[in-house]
Amino acid sequence: MSDKIIDDESDLFDLTAEKLSKSEFFQKKDGTAGANAEKLLIALEKAKSRPLWRTLVALSIRHVGPTAAQSLASTFGSIEAIASASAQELAQVDGVGATIADSLIDWFSQAWHRDIITQWTNAGVTTINVVGESAPQTLAGLTFVVTGGLVDFTRDGIAEVIALHGGKSSSSVSKKTDYLLVGADPGSKLAKAQELGVAIIDEAQFKKLLARG
Repeated sequence: MSDKIIDDESDLFDLTAEKLSKSEFFQKKDGTAGANAEKLLIALEKAKSRPLWRTLVALSIRHVGPTAAQSLASTFGSIEAIASASAQELAQVDGVGATIADSLIDWFSQAWHRDIITQWTNAGVTTINVVGESAPQTLAGLTFVVTGGLVDFTRDGIAEVIALHGGKSSSSVSKKTDYLLVGADPGSKLAKAQELGVAIIDEAQFKKLLARG
């Protein structure tokens, strides 16, 4: 990496103000770490406690997005279990399939990738699934698909909220979809939901569902 602050992703959570001060981008005029360094360190500390599925997404494994990551986290419960699973076991997970399973097998077969997991774990990054977090499970058993732009949620943010409250996010509408959450400028998923008779809700209705179940 530039300025030799880190060599690769495995060093990310070992960053300190002293290390960051070696980069001009993070330096104040006196050579010490500036506000940018403090913001980064705070963000990294918060990232350590994010759900397992967010950690999986952060690893940038090919084809593994929020939907697949959530399914993997809930099915296997830890990164170690995912890494030890066979291609067949991975492919059977809802929302994964053969292509993502092969990508996972390939990723975990690389020694330097396993080193990332080891160092992140040692640094305190979440590598196990925390079941029953403090949030009420008002969306338990429900599958959501989102289309269009939302006002109060980013795409990753809404997926995290759904998962935190016991629900599941999917990237495509099917007969298994319970709700299509529609924002501004919805895409073709809206027509598909109407065709299949899937319940369609807006952001305000989603918030009510989130609060009351």
